[in-house]
Amino acid sequence: MGVSKALTVRVPAARLRKLMRARRVATQSELINRLLAEEEERIRSHVVLRETAASARASEVDDRLL
Repeated sequence: MGVSKALTVRVPAARLRKLMRARRVATQSELINRLLAEEEERIRSHVVLRETAASARASEVDDRLL
């Protein structure tokens, strides 16, 4: 990773506290890092899914999973 950047956003305090409690994190930084990591994982999963879907044959698809 190259250069670090500072980012400022406005989030209502109640919404932030609610998310922090739900995620069981103590700091705002920890919450943000966790949310970013989850989003990166979601994006990677979608890429793999698209690649797999493009290469899968009908005979390889298990109808019970759909």
